[in-house]
Amino acid sequence: MMTIKKIFNSGLSLLVMMTLFTCQDEDQEFGEITTPTNLVLNFEVIGQDLMNPNGDGSGFVTFSASADNAITYRYNFGDNTNVEVTPSGEITHRFNLTGLNTYNVTVIASGTGGVTTSTSVDVDVFSAFDDQEAKDFLSGGAGSSKIWYLAASQPGHLGVGGTPEISADAFWFPSFFSATPFEKCNDEISDCLCDDELTFSLDVDNQLTFQLNNNGQTFFNAGHQSVIGEDAGEDACFDFDTSGVSNVSLAPTSVDWSAVPDPDFNPRGTVMNFTNDAFMGYFVSSSSYEILSITENTLYVRTIDGLNPVLAWYHRYSTDPPDLD
Repeated sequence: MMTIKKIFNSGLSLLVMMTLFTCQDEDQEFGEITTPTNLVLNFEVIGQDLMNPNGDGSGFVTFSASADNAITYRYNFGDNTNVEVTPSGEITHRFNLTGLNTYNVTVIASGTGGVTTSTSVDVDVFSAFDDQEAKDFLSGGAGSSKIWYLAASQPGHLGVGGTPEISADAFWFPSFFSATPFEKCNDEISDCLCDDELTFSLDVDNQLTFQLNNNGQTFFNAGHQSVIGEDAGEDACFDFDTSGVSNVSLAPTSVDWSAVPDPDFNPRGTVMNFTNDAFMGYFVSSSSYEILSITENTLYVRTIDGLNPVLAWYHRYSTDPPDLD
């Protein structure tokens, strides 16, 4: 009986102490909540002069936002690209819609406690870049759609190599790993990659769109599975919703391919940027793919790993479904 009483008294003392500590925690102050004020947004269209009032055709615009009591800034560029965050308020963005277009750009300044202030400006930008042939190859032409499949019968239908930072003499091909024919299709842990259907469409207004039908499952890189709360310890297939249509904008490459010593390597130099975090089958947290080569029925792309920017992933596609029997 004495033992039970001692345990009870100890437990009561511990409860009182915990209550006191809890009350002390509740009495703590978390600092003053401040709302950003005097928000100002300035911009400069690159190449703008008397002869080119809307820029030099590159589509680049630099933005600078400032406000009192702001700790970070979020930009919505009004062109269906993803929102971007910058603590400094300064950022450069490329608008890719061909021709002269007006974009309503909004910046949201955040203060302590999550309170925000926003302002918007209209920006007129001229973009001269386009790759109509690539759009036509991808989609079949205006008013058409085309389905692409993993070129599983070809070597290197999936591969990975290093960027110049770690692979200066081999950054233009999958030097680390290159899949053998049907390698990813003969194992249950990866075979979902082989039945993906990638549809590109081009409407009458020349807007390119993309939709991935993953037939219920997506092949996730091992380092990117936390986005779905999984950790298989290796690349694996998981249930994942890829429904929805994404807009695709084209931009010139930012890679200096002139450093490549291989005379047979002639990359196209066109980059596809997908909205809504869309991706081309294999999940590596990237929505930007450079077209290395394209014909009416073949497509070879390269993308940079979204969490490990020194890795470049390579994918081969075909308009012919893979023979998986």
